[in-house]
Amino acid sequence: MPTTNDYRTGKIVEGIRKAEMVLDHASAFPSGSPAFEHIREKIVAFRPVWITAEQAVGLILRAGMVAIGERVCRALHQESPETQTVFLDELAEAMAEAGKAGIVTAAEAIRVIDRQSVHRIIASMVSGKYLELCAAWPPDCVFCKAEHAGIRCIGVQQESRI
Repeated sequence: MPTTNDYRTGKIVEGIRKAEMVLDHASAFPSGSPAFEHIREKIVAFRPVWITAEQAVGLILRAGMVAIGERVCRALHQESPETQTVFLDELAEAMAEAGKAGIVTAAEAIRVIDRQSVHRIIASMVSGKYLELCAAWPPDCVFCKAEHAGIRCIGVQQESRI
């Protein structure tokens, strides 16, 4: 399972880079191959789910700390549109300490979600909790690429479960 330390240290970006190398050449790594199965295991561990803006706001309002920063995958795709990710609780603290996000109020984070609500929002589990709310850019999203390669990983979260 990904941890806040993976994000703080930048290890997460290296993991995404490796996953994309496999996913972008999925035909060379047939389903069941060790490399493909390793990527499947790593990606599924995030338990990514599509959520609504309203669900994102609920998570923000329940958080003790909130930060906003650039999408993590954008470090690998500087040409992609600039959208922001909302980080919650200990992930917010870790990203702020690493200089990769800034602590904001819940109201500021909600404005980001409202502004980006035309994009689909993916909530990702980090350290056992949904702590990352990303306005994913599907062409560069590792979860979207995994889905395209046949790894069913993105769920649709029911209101009562998030």
